[in-house]
Amino acid sequence: MKIALLAHNKFPIAQPYAGGLEMITHLLAEKLQQKGHEVDLFALSGSDPELNINPLNHSSVNWNSLEEKVNKGEIAGDFIDNLMYSLALSKINESDYDILHNHSMHHLPLIWGETAGKNVLSSFHTPVFEDIHRGLIAIKKPYKQRFTTVSAKLGSTYAEYISDYRVVHNGIEIKNWNFYERANQSQVCWIGRICKEKAPHKAIQFALKANKKIVLAGPVSEKNYYKEYFKPYLTNKNVEYAGHLKQEELNRIIGESSATLFTSVWEEPYGLVIAESLASGTPVIAWNLGAAPEIITDNCGIIVPAFKDILFVKAIQQITEISRVDCRKRAVNFCDVSVMVDGYEKLYDEMCFDNSGIKLQISC
Repeated sequence: MKIALLAHNKFPIAQPYAGGLEMITHLLAEKLQQKGHEVDLFALSGSDPELNINPLNHSSVNWNSLEEKVNKGEIAGDFIDNLMYSLALSKINESDYDILHNHSMHHLPLIWGETAGKNVLSSFHTPVFEDIHRGLIAIKKPYKQRFTTVSAKLGSTYAEYISDYRVVHNGIEIKNWNFYERANQSQVCWIGRICKEKAPHKAIQFALKANKKIVLAGPVSEKNYYKEYFKPYLTNKNVEYAGHLKQEELNRIIGESSATLFTSVWEEPYGLVIAESLASGTPVIAWNLGAAPEIITDNCGIIVPAFKDILFVKAIQQITEISRVDCRKRAVNFCDVSVMVDGYEKLYDEMCFDNSGIKLQISC
């Protein structure tokens, strides 16, 4: 099958990943290629060249000049985004792709999916941000494209706009995550972007109250939050910030920890850190928010009633009762990338072929 994957234009699709969406897009492109599909990834330059990149920021355009105009207020702030996706969709429209799998979080591909006469699958990884909202209110039933969300919880936030969607949970490459049978019982960890909604400062507070050392890793995405809420703790000998790390280093930190503290204070659409922790054999403690209860069972972690700080600290003290082998089993059975890719492939087949394997004809 010939597949176009359309990424967002915020960060390149390459390690070290800016976040979970970048990792998922990379994994999906890689695995589809390995399964024999012809895959083109439309993403920013600087993305992994092995993924057959079609740059969204094509060299034929003077992007620096446009950015200067935007900064001066001479052209609209969303002009660059609109231009990038317009050029990408034009190229996709001229090509013979069997399907476009849209991960862009932008309104233009959503609208294009209803008018282009192509097979389009739009996958939602985030809440209904403004750019997605624009696209959803512009299209109407019966929809020609198909939709997925990365969790049932996220799907419930889209039900106001689309009632027919498939849940395809995210996945990770389990075999690339080493299993740690034993951990340092005096250490816990926190992994993610350093920002307000992920609340690493709360993880630090909980760890210190539980008399544990905490190691934190991830990129700083909100400098003011870092300075005001995060940095003051770094003078404490029991608080270590390891920086923005690649997978191998994250695996070691997680695997050596007795628990991963998942302190996001918003409805996290999925939470890849949970899957990565379980793959390492490390149980997870999380609020009863977002998709965490869909991933974490009693055998691999503890779900804490939202914002009950005392109970979160108590969970840290109880977490050693959970089997690390059971954590790994949960990751293999529920979080492996093969489960995710199979889910998307099944949808591709449903959209492109009838029950006898004959390619379906698409009408505008």
